[in-house]
Amino acid sequence: MAEARSINTLPLILTFMGTVLFTVMVLHFYGYLNYTQEEEGMLVAEFSLITVGSEEAGQLRSRAANQMAECVDGILVLHDGRHNGLSGLLVDARQRIVRCNAQTVPVAE
Repeated sequence: MAEARSINTLPLILTFMGTVLFTVMVLHFYGYLNYTQEEEGMLVAEFSLITVGSEEAGQLRSRAANQMAECVDGILVLHDGRHNGLSGLLVDARQRIVRCNAQTVPVAE
């Protein structure tokens, strides 16, 4: 009679658990997992207004921010460069939409 060959399941279980852990780590690294609640995840970046000609305008850094603004149907939309596909509306402290006019550019006097 042939003996039944027993399979050691411990390496299979450890491989499965390691694969799941590695997959979760890779998904988290690339930003596909969202662990925040809706209230916490709304603020992507905070912005401030610096007027032209002020003392603060001379202290700006030469490196640009990771966000890019675009005027879409008269509303300012921000796209985040670090997270592909992450876009949102620019609003003020009272949650009012910031409007834009893509047709005209203000001229400094």
